[in-house]
Amino acid sequence: MHRRLQRGVTSALGITLCCAASGCVRVYQPLSGLHQPVVVDVRAANLKDVNLTVHCVPGGLLSLSEASVLCQKVQTLFENQGAQVRTVIAAHEAWDDTPSEEPQGEPGGGRGARETPTAELTLELRARKVHEANNPVLWALCIGTFTLVPAVTESTFAQDVLIRDGEGFLLVSDTLQGRLVQYFGVGTWLGNKLLDMTWRSEEDKLTGAVVERDLSTDLYRQLSQLVFNAKVQWQVLQQSPARRGG
Repeated sequence: MHRRLQRGVTSALGITLCCAASGCVRVYQPLSGLHQPVVVDVRAANLKDVNLTVHCVPGGLLSLSEASVLCQKVQTLFENQGAQVRTVIAAHEAWDDTPSEEPQGEPGGGRGARETPTAELTLELRARKVHEANNPVLWALCIGTFTLVPAVTESTFAQDVLIRDGEGFLLVSDTLQGRLVQYFGVGTWLGNKLLDMTWRSEEDKLTGAVVERDLSTDLYRQLSQLVFNAKVQWQVLQQSPARRGG
């Protein structure tokens, strides 16, 4: 009898934990930088006159494979805005001395020739953990109540952004921070799932891939604005007599 009871409890706990493994509600909160207003339209050709190197640095929160995925997504983001993009995934930049394929305008340099110089920019991305909170008391209550009482974990991350010109001159330096809060428990997940299905609007839902969607939207909008700002700053510097050697 005792063994059957023990097996029953173990089985019930295993089933509960398996259910709870998919019963997580994550909440994304934009912090410093990620909630700044953005004026550029990521669907517009803002960067036709930019050759951009996207350098994703493995380490911190980015494994080698994650850095590769990030670079691919950012490459697509800026190619959709008209930039010529190459990617680098390494701890340090490996500069390529091959001349870029820059549009030269019409043959003969007539009126149709392109006068706007092409900006050579490098976007460097690093991700790191700033803070993490994990209350063991809540985890004990969660397990003791078969996840009816949710366990809560919280982490704050930072995306460090550097943008340089072709000569290595720093144009933009910024840090984008956000917080991820995870509620672990079947009760919490079921309650929020029902609210998402019956009450909440699409932008207010908490289950599914909402966190990834919202975080990506904020990150891509901010990166687009920062690269556009760097391009404008580069163009202004080209008009400086000191930069032109005058």
